[in-house]
This record gives sequence, C-alpha cells and structure tokens, in this order.
Amino acid sequence: MRPTPQIRRLRQSQTSDTRRGAAHALIAAMLIVFGITVAFSIDFAYMQLVRTELRSATDSAAKAGAENLARTRDPDQAIAAAVQFASLNKVGGRNFQIRPSDVILGQAVASLEGRWTFQPGISPYNAVRVQSKVGGAGIFAPVDLFFKSLTGKPAFSTTAQATAGRQDVEICLCLDRSMSMSLRADGFTYASGNPLLYPRSYYPSVALQNDCSPPHPTLSRWAALRDAVNIFLTEAGSVQSPPRTSLVTWSSSMRQAYYPRLTSTEVTREVALPSATNFNWTANCNAITQRMQTLSNAPLIGGTKLSNGIDEAVLTLTGSNSLVQSNKIIILFTDGMWENCRPPEDAARDAANAGVVIHCVSLLTGSQQVLRNIATITGGSYTEASNATQLRTTFQNLARAVSIVLTD
Repeated sequence: MRPTPQIRRLRQSQTSDTRRGAAHALIAAMLIVFGITVAFSIDFAYMQLVRTELRSATDSAAKAGAENLARTRDPDQAIAAAVQFASLNKVGGRNFQIRPSDVILGQAVASLEGRWTFQPGISPYNAVRVQSKVGGAGIFAPVDLFFKSLTGKPAFSTTAQATAGRQDVEICLCLDRSMSMSLRADGFTYASGNPLLYPRSYYPSVALQNDCSPPHPTLSRWAALRDAVNIFLTEAGSVQSPPRTSLVTWSSSMRQAYYPRLTSTEVTREVALPSATNFNWTANCNAITQRMQTLSNAPLIGGTKLSNGIDEAVLTLTGSNSLVQSNKIIILFTDGMWENCRPPEDAARDAANAGVVIHCVSLLTGSQQVLRNIATITGGSYTEASNATQLRTTFQNLARAVSIVLTD
C-alpha cells in the first residue's frame, strides 16, 4: 500500500529535522574548537609580546649598567644603574624588576672577525650582563594569561639575557659650516652687537657686512655648535678609554665678493682620525677644540652640500688609521636643507655598506625627513634641537651613548 501524501510530508519533515539537528551539533562543535583556537592564539600573541618587552627591558638595563660603568668605573653604581633602568620598563603591564645578583660584570673581548666573548668576573670590567626572568627563580612573578581556565596554562614564564660593553670607537664630527651658521642660535636673524664684525665701510650694506664677517662669538649658531662640541668632548673624555675622534666641516665652493674675499671649500678634513698606536686623548681633544675656535674667528660662507660631508667622513673612518673591529660613528650636524649634491640617502647607503652609523642632529630646521632616512639607513638616530641648550644636551647624550654596544 502506497503512503498517503500526508504520511510522505510527515516523513520528509522528520528527516529534515534530523538533518537540522545534526547540523546544529556540528556547528556547536566547530564553535567550541574555534573558540579554543582563538584563545590559544590570543594567549600565544600575548606571550610573544611579553618576550619582546622582556628583551627590551633587559637590553635597556645592560646598556645603562655599561654606560655607568664606563663613566664612573664603580661596579656597585653600575649594578644599581642596571637594576634601576630595568624597573623603568613595563613587562606584562607591570614595572619590571631584577635583583642585583642578576647583574654580572666582566670583560667583553672582540675578535678580529667582530665576534664578542663575555668573560664573567674578569677585571678590569668593561661589560655588564643582565639575566632577566619572568617567573621561575626570578623576583618578577609569572604573567597571567587571559584564557588560563580554557587552555589549562595559568601563567607564563620566560627568560632573557643581554650583554653590553664599551667597544673601541672611532668618531667623526661632521659639521655644517655654511653661511646660515652665522645666524642667531634661536632665530633667523643676525645677532646685534657682534664684536667680530669687519668695518662697515668695507661693504655697501649692513647685510653684506654680517654675511662677510665672523659669526657672533656667543649668540650665533656656530657658537652654539662650538659649545656643544666642547661638551661632547668633555663627556667623551670622562670614560676610561675615550674615542678617537676626527673633525670634518663642509659647505660649498664659493668666493666672497667683498673683504676679506675668502674662498670656501666644499669639504675640509680639519682633524684627521688619530692612530690607535700611542693614542693621546688630550692631544686629540685639544686639536678639535683649537680648530673649532679658529673657525669661530673666520667668516662662514657657502651652501649646504650635505652628502659631500658624509662622503668625506666615511673616508676618514675607513682610512689607514681605522681599526676593522672598531665601532665607526658619524655625528652629522646641519642647520639647513641639502642642496647641489647627490641624494643624501645614497651617501647614507654607502656609509652603511662601510659599517658606519650616522647620528643626525639639526638646529632650527624643523623635522627633516631626509635626516630621518639617513639615520634609519645606517642604524643611527635623529634629534631636532630648537635652541643652544637643546643642542648642548643632544651632544652630551650622544657622547654618553656612542661607546656602548650590545654584544649579545
């Protein structure tokens, strides 16, 4: 007997309900699996973030300890500095902490191939190693995970290690000596009352008198730069082994139409890089100081051929007096925009290929993308200064930082 239409519709409805129930069960199971997967993914990403934060905190602590050790030569102060700087960093949303016993002093020795070996406990100390822990035997508690009840992993522990030490450093101060460096350090006019002005009768206008005379001895941009360089040298000389330092200045070729009718050169190696053999920091420092003062008493002329300065600085740091394993650094200063030279980024790439790092400093230029690019390409930094005080602070900070490197 064939089923009636009503029975067939009933059977079809029952089959459809069964299929819908199975689909609902499958969807529910898939949602559970998906939720667990998302939970694991979120916790895994958070663990990676914690590892990154711990790495940053450990690097910061090691570099702070090494900088303090180079400056004070006091092991206790170096350890205290490492502990303090570790606490300034957050790991997992909390201020990180290490014990003094997590800080180890020793010697970092570089091979001719540039590889470093840390020898703990060997004096005289020149390096600081920090061993950081989240959980485990460390003072810093494990980091709670978001989905500990779901994943079965209530907390996360990890470790990190960083060693920082003072490396042999070769520095080139690469300084802009273009005409605009005679302007005020806090503005865009010439300072009044300049005792170094040549006689007014030599020039058809006051503007030309200022253009052709030496910069104001205290209020000009050049005076601010001279003082900043002196602070740099003082700070650099406070460590046990000061960096061998050279001086390059640059502008563009130009001849004055009026007294004293000087002709400027595009780039000048004012002080060569001293040899490492029988190196004398006092003599090196005095040579730069005296040259900066000599330049202070002469007119500043020419434009801003920035790339020429970089190229000469690289040649200085890769010449016969340079050591293969040394840390090579250019401190590049300008108060203007580059002109009439090859793109500075190309010069920066050549510097990077030669193993040279460039730290850029500008005065009253606003943010310069080209200087940011130079710093990024070479692994350096970029700092903007808007007055003489900021410029001095920038050079002081650079002197403290350039000799400290992470060795692992």
